[in-house]
Amino acid sequence: MKRYILPALALSLLASSCNLDLTPENAITYSNAFSSEAELNTTTATIHFYLDNCMDAFTPLAKIGLLADETQDDNQLREGNPRSVIEAAADWEYVYRMIFESNLLLDNIGQTKGLSEERYAFHAGQAHFALGFGYFMLARAYGQAVVTDNSKDIKLYGLSTQQKVIDTAIEHAQKAFELLPTYDKLRTASGSIAAAKQYGSKGNAATLLAHLYAWTGSMAELYGGSSVDATAAYRKSIEYATKVINGEVGSYSLVSTPDELCKLLSNPEAANPEEIFSLVFDKSRGNETTSKNEVASFFATWPVNETLQEGDIAQASFRLKKSTIEALYPDESDLRRTAFFYEFEKDHKISDVSYAVPYKFRSAVFAVDNTADAGKRFVSINANYVYWRLADVYLLRAECAAKIGENTTAIADLNKIRVRAGASPYSASTESDLKKAIFREREREFILENDSRYYDILRNGNDYIKTELKGKFPTLTAADIAGGALCLPIPSSAQRDKDGKVINGRILQRPYWFRYM
Repeated sequence: MKRYILPALALSLLASSCNLDLTPENAITYSNAFSSEAELNTTTATIHFYLDNCMDAFTPLAKIGLLADETQDDNQLREGNPRSVIEAAADWEYVYRMIFESNLLLDNIGQTKGLSEERYAFHAGQAHFALGFGYFMLARAYGQAVVTDNSKDIKLYGLSTQQKVIDTAIEHAQKAFELLPTYDKLRTASGSIAAAKQYGSKGNAATLLAHLYAWTGSMAELYGGSSVDATAAYRKSIEYATKVINGEVGSYSLVSTPDELCKLLSNPEAANPEEIFSLVFDKSRGNETTSKNEVASFFATWPVNETLQEGDIAQASFRLKKSTIEALYPDESDLRRTAFFYEFEKDHKISDVSYAVPYKFRSAVFAVDNTADAGKRFVSINANYVYWRLADVYLLRAECAAKIGENTTAIADLNKIRVRAGASPYSASTESDLKKAIFREREREFILENDSRYYDILRNGNDYIKTELKGKFPTLTAADIAGGALCLPIPSSAQRDKDGKVINGRILQRPYWFRYM
């Protein structure tokens, strides 16, 4: 079996500080290249290259869901304008390259000579985790997607239902959970500790399963007409979240304060006990390499960008007003107000607008630029993309528990995060809607940090879609939603080549988007 990889996709070795092995993959290789672990590791490294670079496929939904008052040029997109969403041209290519490489490894790992059971579990576990994560992300963002059988059968595939995509993700995540050890026991092909939290482990596989089951139950309730037992799905989510929280799948703990959290998020080399799964910031690939955390980058401005002045904060890609943050954090004792926002007690006023200045990510990478006034040029925030951390798991368990009436668990988990922040505990006498309190807590905890808000809104159902999103979203009909309005359109590259020629007539655009094509 021939295997074709674009020559441009030569991969470099990640910085030794994060210990994530990526080695070059060039031109044409063959299935007999799996004869040794060193050769097998080339495919494992390629899987991680695509995992580290696949998030562009979901950027439009991240932008739509972000809590922000102003943007530079994304207002139409954030209002769900169909033309703007289509023009954003999200493409799932790298996700499917990751899926292909993962299937390729699983199809050929049996040929690797002298592979111990432990080393088999490591490499196969990485592939299953990548497949589980890839299909999970596709199910959330595109709804329907292609589920491939393996890397060997070359044939035309149609779209599978969202539930089929989710079920496939669960199948692979479960295999990763069974195969992989806790993160502290992971070893690379060279025998060194696999310190990067991008590696699949029992902990992040359990977290993936918790999210998959929460999504399964929520989508059954949102779309209806499903044979899925939503309550059973929520209980499964709670089961896996509990394994993470109780330390059964790795040692994770909340850091002491929001300020300490910010310091750890701002140092990609630091050991963050709260971190479960991250996409690494690989600065070894050159001076122009940027962090995979697009969300944090959207908000980046003065003073983290030292080439800017205070007056430039009104030019950031995404902006928040101070009044919005005061309303989000009504408890003045909440330490996140002053940890996540620079000099929050001061007024940073530009053209009569008082802004909250993001400070959750506090360090940046610059390149020498002798033509610039500052003698340097901003390149990127200096941070891994910490996609899941322990606070997320607490609040996900709280959300699922509240949905099935287990309010004692839900309130305890909610308060775990509030107490760490120095905020007042939940009180039913002043906050009658526990579900809404948990949603708002997720907003407070993950603001400026990740793409979770759009998916949080969808998991909470129609009422939240109508009140938390704007533009066309509040007016969507049941038929619009069933036709894919809450998902991204199927990428044109899945149907046609660059010259517009149909390459797969079995993949049809979702009905909602077809009318705008």
